[in-house]
Parts: sequence; C-alpha cells; structure tokens
Amino acid sequence: MRIVLSRLELSRLVRVFLLLLAVVANPTLGTAEEKAAIPGAPHLLPEDTLLYVRVDNAAEFRKSLQDSSIGRMLADPKLKPFAGDIYHTAAELFDSISSEVGVSLDELLAIPNGQVAAAMMPGNLSDGPANASGQDETQDDSDEAIRRRIARKRRQQNSLGGLFIIESGEQTKDMMAIVLRLEERLLQSGYVRRVSNVENVDLVRLIPARQGAPEVEYFESQQTVVLGIGHQTAENALQRWLGRSKDPSMADSANFANVISRCIGAEATRPQLTFYADPYHIVERLVKRGGAAALVWPLLEELGISKFRGVGGSSFAGGDVFDDISHFHVLIDSPRDGFFGVLRPETVDVVPPDWVPSDVTAYTTFKWDFSKAYENLDKILAKFQGEAPLQRIIEEPFLKATGLKIQEDILENLTGRYVSATWLEQPVKLNSQITARAFELKDPDAAKAVIARFRERKPEALSVETIAGAVVYSSTRTRRNVPEGLRQPEPSMAILGHWLITGDSRNFLTRIIQANAGSLPRLVAVSEFDLVASELGGKLDGEKPFMISFVRAADYLRQLYELAKSKDTRQFLRSAGERNVVAKNFSDLLQRNELPPYEEFEKYFAPGGVFAYDESTGIHFGSFNLKPEKK
Repeated sequence: MRIVLSRLELSRLVRVFLLLLAVVANPTLGTAEEKAAIPGAPHLLPEDTLLYVRVDNAAEFRKSLQDSSIGRMLADPKLKPFAGDIYHTAAELFDSISSEVGVSLDELLAIPNGQVAAAMMPGNLSDGPANASGQDETQDDSDEAIRRRIARKRRQQNSLGGLFIIESGEQTKDMMAIVLRLEERLLQSGYVRRVSNVENVDLVRLIPARQGAPEVEYFESQQTVVLGIGHQTAENALQRWLGRSKDPSMADSANFANVISRCIGAEATRPQLTFYADPYHIVERLVKRGGAAALVWPLLEELGISKFRGVGGSSFAGGDVFDDISHFHVLIDSPRDGFFGVLRPETVDVVPPDWVPSDVTAYTTFKWDFSKAYENLDKILAKFQGEAPLQRIIEEPFLKATGLKIQEDILENLTGRYVSATWLEQPVKLNSQITARAFELKDPDAAKAVIARFRERKPEALSVETIAGAVVYSSTRTRRNVPEGLRQPEPSMAILGHWLITGDSRNFLTRIIQANAGSLPRLVAVSEFDLVASELGGKLDGEKPFMISFVRAADYLRQLYELAKSKDTRQFLRSAGERNVVAKNFSDLLQRNELPPYEEFEKYFAPGGVFAYDESTGIHFGSFNLKPEKK
C-alpha cells in the first residue's frame, strides 16, 4: 500500500526537504549583484522554448523558506538536533558523489545566489561535419545503412537542446569547478574543445567525436554561468545577452505571456518560482522522432492537440496571512472539442454536506457534466477503436455482469457534483488514510431501485444492515492474507439523502452516518473551514469555482510521524538497510534520535485550500497554506 498525498501536501513535503538543506546548512546569502545588466532567463531563451523553470533569486528564496513556518520548525531548538542529524546523514550520502562534481554538499547548496533557470528547446542542426573528425559516414549504400541514416536525420530534425543559467555570485569559482569537471570527463570520452571570444566573453564549445552525441557549450559572464546542451544553445543565449540577436526571445511569446500573466495572482511580491511548458510542440517533436509519425501525428492533430497552447505555474512564499501560495494555468483554445471535449466543469456549491464529519483530514468537491464528458470520450476513442467503442468495451460487458445500464441507470441519475472526504483511522498504519467518495443523485429512490435489481441478479454479492437508521450495503468478498501492518479494507456504501457514498472503511462510514444524523460534529460548522473558505473566496476574485479543497496538513504529517515511531517501520528499515544505504542511514538516524512529541511539529502547520475555475482562456488552479499562529 502507499500513502496518497494531495498536490498541496506533496508541494509542502518538497518544501520541507528544501528547508532542511537550507536551514541547517545555513549558507551565506551574500550581497546581491547589480541586476540591471543580467537579463532574465526568458530574454535569453528562444521564442519556441518547450519547457522552462526558474527561481527568481536563489538567495531570497532560501531566506523566504527559512522565514516560513516550516523553516521556523526546523530551526526550533527542540527539533534542530534531529534536523541537523538528517542533514549530516544527507551530507554523508553526498560524499560518495562529491568527488565526481568537485564540491561538497555545503558548497553546492551555497552556489546559487541570483536567478537559476533550466530550459528545454528545439535542437539546432549543425552546419559543420557530423562529428569532430569530419569523417564521411555516407559511403555505405546498403538498405540497412540507408534506414539508419533516415532515422538519424529524423531524430536530428526533431532533436532537443537544453540551457542552464546559474547566477553564482561569489561562489562562481565553485560553479566553474563543476563545469570544468564535466568538461574533463567529456574530453576523456573523445570530445574536442573549441574556444571563441565574443566581446571579451570566452565561449567554449565541446564537440562530440561520434554522431548522436550532443554538443556542449558554456560561458561565464558577470558571475553567471550559462551551460548549453546542443548546437549553438549557449552561443545564441550570449548573442541575446549582448543584444546582437534579432530573433524573438521567449519573453516575446504570446502563449508564454498569457500563461505567466495568469499565474502572477494578486500577491504583492514577484513569484519566487515559475515554470512553463509547451505541451503541443513537446509531443510533436517526440512523436515525429519515431517511425510511426506519419500515422500518429495527423490523428493527434485531428483530435485537437494544437488547442493545448501552454501550461505554467508560479509559487510565492511569505506574507502575514499565507505561508505559501501557488498558481497553475492551462491555456486552451476554444471551442473545446476533440481531446478537450471531456473537460466539462460546472460551478459547484462549496459548502460541505452535513454528512462530512468535523475531523476529516481533507474535503474536496467539484462539479462535472459526466454524461457529456462520457459522450465526448466515446467520440475520441472512436478515432482509434471504431464506432461506439464504449458500448462494446464497457457498457455491454457491464450489462452482462450486473444487469445494469451505465448511462440510463447511473450517469443520467447524477447531478454532476462529487465529494471526497479523507480521514485518518487509528491505529495508524500504511493504509490508514481512508477516502470516502460520494456522488449527488437526482433521484435517490431510483438509485435504491438500481441496487435492488443488482442484488436480485447477484444475491450473494452484497450484505445489508442498518446503522443508525441508514441502510449500508457491504461487499461479501474480503481480501485474504492482508499483512499485519495493514488495515483490512471493508468496501461498503450507503445512500444518505441525495448522496451515494462509497468507501472501504466501516468505521469511517459509521462516522459519516452519525454526522449526517447530527450525533457527531460536522465540518460545515468548523471555524477552520470557514477561515479557509473565506480566503478561497478572496483568491477566486469573483470567479465561480468548479472545484475546492480543504486540507489539514498536520494530519498527513501525523501519519508519517506515527509510522516513523512504529516498531514495524523500524524493523522494515533495518532489513532494507542490509541492501540499501539510504534505508540504513535513515534507520540509524531513528535509532540515534528519539522523536520529539508530535505537538512540537503540529504547531507549525495550519490548514490550506485548493481551488479551480474555468475561464475563456483555459482552466486555472490555485493552492495555499495559511500561516500558523505563533505559540
């Protein structure tokens, strides 16, 4: 089994790791270099850049992370010894590759002091010989040789390049040590070094000795290192830097501007982290590199993949109310047909139903036109599977097995609103995180009649009982040989009012029934939910959401905490440590340190939210964590 984390919690765990390195290592932030002369990454990249990610200022980013609630947690005197031991363990593991990169972990973490960016773009074709030696490789006229040359030309025409930009400030010497170590390895493998000088900047080109291997280029200027993979990647960036290029840059791209402008939000500060991708042209190059491009690409074009214009996001940290805020935008042309015909969001009522208990870990609701999405999915699959594919592949087998019709008995009775509620069942195990899923019904009596028809056809499939006045249907099949460390799933469902609720925990379903009856507190009456909902309203800025989530981050941490303390987990790590050095080091770390009480961690977490809304340019997502009160 695996622990399922929401997008919000996954991003928070990444931040914990970054904080752990930044806070404990405590690299010197240094003074900022004059920024006016160093262009932003979008001005150095070509207009047709495919993928891009950028940290605006690494030094400020480290500082904002240290000032965040997680940063304060890791700096807490009661927790810092444990965090320091984790960092020491990471540094020991890094020592095994330190000799390869030429710097220690502390030195590596201290290198970025300004912008840091990485990008993927279409590769340029070299005007020179195929390899450094200039050897003619076209003498073989056999059929196999010709096929190889055609395939190689196709790959070259759809090749990919990369560019890395690192403002390293006073740590430029350490950054260049890494670059020179890379150069040394390439020269040992047969690359040839060429150097040219452009306005007092040395541009180094490393040319491969064999076909298929990429060229590597780099230069250093104003304590900034630019490393390119592919022909003229760094050279073109240098030409843009010096103002000698008339070609448009990524900053001139309308798609890039439209996506990033939607991800700035109402925050007072610039985003510390941004990313952008051009899915259409990424897929195009990947497909056309293969031998089936002539068959596959026209079909993808017919399905409307060209309407997928771009996707991007941003992340902010700091502030008086929010610990962090993220935005994510998908740019889609209208009308939405083909691939995008399944995107059928509708405005949702964000208020939790009465049956959602007050102690849930997460609550999510969205509204979707399931019938229309199903119909359009059938049209998409028909391009590959022939006429009425869903009828043949799903509906007819389902009717034969259950006696039910998917569209008439199920889809047509759904309003489109969906709700999920997650709860952490005690005692904590790997699969203690339980999610109940619910669909709002137009006609509950019709749904009960459908269940009755199924039971007539399959009388042994479901058992029936009444809990607190509600009828509960449970699967009679149980999983055998469930390991001792896992919870036994108990698939069951109930109809409460206009809701069909399913899950695999009888305990949680019982609590849901009790909350619906009013004998347990409900989420709708919890002040934390009201606070998150009010902040969600502010972030929506008048837009009507089709999805919102309420998340208690501390509950996800509790599961990890309890698992780390359990004897079963420690025994597993000891056994795994016999074969895996990472598991061994983590096992040793837990042996050396007694985990502080959970309350010492919990006080640094506050609830957060996720929202999404539909607009004319595409679909927008956002998430945030509130700043916890200082105690």
